[in-house]
Amino acid sequence: MGATGPPPPGGLTRLPRRRLAGLTLHRIFRQERGTPWRFVSLNPDRSAEEYGRFDLPAPEGTCYLARTPVAAALEVFQEHDGLLPDVELRRRLRAEVLAPSVAPDAADLSARASRGVGVTAALWSGGNRPVSQQWAVALRRAGWLALHHGIAHDPSGRQRAVSLFDRSGEHPPYDDPDGWAYETHDLAGDADLVAALATYGIEVVRSDPQLPLIDLADSGLV
Repeated sequence: MGATGPPPPGGLTRLPRRRLAGLTLHRIFRQERGTPWRFVSLNPDRSAEEYGRFDLPAPEGTCYLARTPVAAALEVFQEHDGLLPDVELRRRLRAEVLAPSVAPDAADLSARASRGVGVTAALWSGGNRPVSQQWAVALRRAGWLALHHGIAHDPSGRQRAVSLFDRSGEHPPYDDPDGWAYETHDLAGDADLVAALATYGIEVVRSDPQLPLIDLADSGLV
């Protein structure tokens, strides 16, 4: 069954809370951006399906993080089934951040009790982006600054992610660069990540395979 529209914001205040403070979060981003922080807003001139499932209308936006490196990779590289060219890893970095003590609590959409206000896994795994974006608007109006939920590209349903709500643009969450300080890690050569992706049936392959040399005299071409 697909996701249905959200209840009134008042009902969403009853959602279980997930404490974010102290959690390690991960975000994969392109090196040329220079920073992992980007809060994306919906553009009314483009289709809702082109945007993230919990994106908000301007002037607010949403930034997506994951609880594990492999969860971040599964979402970023969602177009690659089976084979992932290693050039995609070389183009990106992984930011690792310890959520500060002032991090807001998140609405825990993956908690069992959230079913009581109409939440289903279709919110984060279904294809109806307009409906999930309606939920994002309603959740923000209910006062939530963050969401805790599953990810669409984990068939086991065990991986978790976090969506942060803030003003649109490229800036640290809640204008707190010290609290949300991060460390960056190269993806290329990350053996742990490659091994984790392999458990999902995704193999990282060389983008520039070395083909065997053939003596043209033996090939019959000359």
